[in-house]
Amino acid sequence: MECKTPTCKICVIKKHKSHDFAEIKESTEGIKAEVKMVIDMKMRNLQSKIADINQGTHTYQADVQKVIQAIKEEGRHLKEMIDKKVEGLINTVKEKDTRNVKTLQSVGNELKTALDKAKEQQKFYQDTQGIKDTTKLLQKLKQIKSQIDQIEEIQIPIMPSVKYAKKTVAEGEIGKLFGELTFGETVKKEENPKPKENVRVRRTAKQYRYSCYECRNPPYK
Repeated sequence: MECKTPTCKICVIKKHKSHDFAEIKESTEGIKAEVKMVIDMKMRNLQSKIADINQGTHTYQADVQKVIQAIKEEGRHLKEMIDKKVEGLINTVKEKDTRNVKTLQSVGNELKTALDKAKEQQKFYQDTQGIKDTTKLLQKLKQIKSQIDQIEEIQIPIMPSVKYAKKTVAEGEIGKLFGELTFGETVKKEENPKPKENVRVRRTAKQYRYSCYECRNPPYK
């Protein structure tokens, strides 16, 4: 029992005289039970860890999908806000453009009307070249001058202008618009942890073909 080895009748006397002994069949049954228990414990432990890995993988992948969905939703929301801002800026430009163009067209139409009146008086002035009567010519010229003076002086408005100053946005600034992405680890604590041991069963059924590792004599019956 002390040396934990099968012995023959010779070695019992020579080397193991003061030791305690047990029947080899009993020892074999005990070791068989021990080995079976160790195997069962190891298998249960491994199966439990496999189940934990599978469950953890499933949970983790579910979390990954939730995170991806959340990022997409946030990105979609930011895109909607950007699209809304872009649309608002464009509408502002178009509305201002409509008002300014309307004003310019109105002034342009007034100027065209005044030009038509001036052209009309120009034609009258040209017609006076054929008048020989000085009195009639003088009256006609005064009449033309009066009509010219009645044409209102139209001031050209300050021409409108529009510019857009682009804002340089760094990639880091865009990142601030999103939430924070973190990765972590979930550690499962074992219940009643036991110290790690390298359990190696060196004895096998084949080794019991001999009674003693020293003399290798056949078993005594």
